Amino acid sequence: SAIRRFPDGGKAFLESFREHHRIPFELAHKHGIDCDATQAGYLHATARAGTFDELKKKSLFWRDEQGQQVEWLGASDVQAITGSTYFDHGVLYRSGGRVNPYLFTNGMVREAVKRGVQVFGETAALTLAQAGARWRVSTASGSVTADRVVFCTNAYETDVVPQFANNFYPLTAYGISTQPLSPEALAVILPGRATLSEEPVDLNPFLIDAHGRIVTSSIPSSSRPDDAAVHFANHLRWIHRTWPATRDMDIRMDRYWTGRVALRNVEFPGVFQLQPGVFGLMHFNAWGNVMAPLLGMLLAGGLARDRLDELPFPLEQPEPVGNPGKQDLIIRKLLIPAARLGQRLGII
Repeated sequence: SAIRRFPDGGKAFLESFREHHRIPFELAHKHGIDCDATQAGYLHATARAGTFDELKKKSLFWRDEQGQQVEWLGASDVQAITGSTYFDHGVLYRSGGRVNPYLFTNGMVREAVKRGVQVFGETAALTLAQAGARWRVSTASGSVTADRVVFCTNAYETDVVPQFANNFYPLTAYGISTQPLSPEALAVILPGRATLSEEPVDLNPFLIDAHGRIVTSSIPSSSRPDDAAVHFANHLRWIHRTWPATRDMDIRMDRYWTGRVALRNVEFPGVFQLQPGVFGLMHFNAWGNVMAPLLGMLLAGGLARDRLDELPFPLEQPEPVGNPGKQDLIIRKLLIPAARLGQRLGII
């Protein structure tokens, strides 16, 4: 993996990850952030024995080297958590769970402001220029001069630093939430409240939040990305298959939204040093809820101590990708439609 190629074989980073892999829950608790940060577990469930064997092999690293509480579940246990007889096997990560990233981010911003941080929302950075040994970031209404500048634009690149605009694969994704479920539905669907991932192909990452709403997500159709009804129908079909009792229940969509994620050729996010004082922290490959606050903390610590040599990961130079639309073509236009057809036919 990318981490194993770090100069120390990834030892220092993996030690940090082992210590802080619960970081969103810990921060939410420490600062009293109301963001549905709930450690109800993260369950990889499957109906296939072969897939279960692969999941168990992968979990050994997290259990034996990272010290996480991992449980291998048979049919009765996984069915007790999911409320479904469709799944026969599962691997449960007890330290996982759910968090509302929007509320979590805003809560962290409020805590930073309490400590004297100045935050300027709706204020786009327009230019970056050297000001002696420092850097000046200009906006339409003013400028800020700083010793160091860190870009955290992820998939929302700008023209301010062109080197950060073409070194990742943007991919459109969507989220869906339902109206609060009835007590009858809540008793049937995922009574253990763990976050659910179906393996070997997870087309319906699935949770029930503190308000009793289903929240799920996937990759939208390239031809009709804004057609919420079509995408919700895909999920509802899967829900009815997984929990047959829901076929007579009134489950309605409430919200549908889209956004972009940033993929790299490697699993580890991009931590860049473009030149002295200019940094980038971005491209999280859907690991943002844990990796973003963790890497943000580690990079901030290194900058505050002026000891970038002590960072547990290398600082890279951004490199342009040859075909930024490649992953969108492969995943969105080929793999996802094929997987949905396979799921509908009962092949996967």
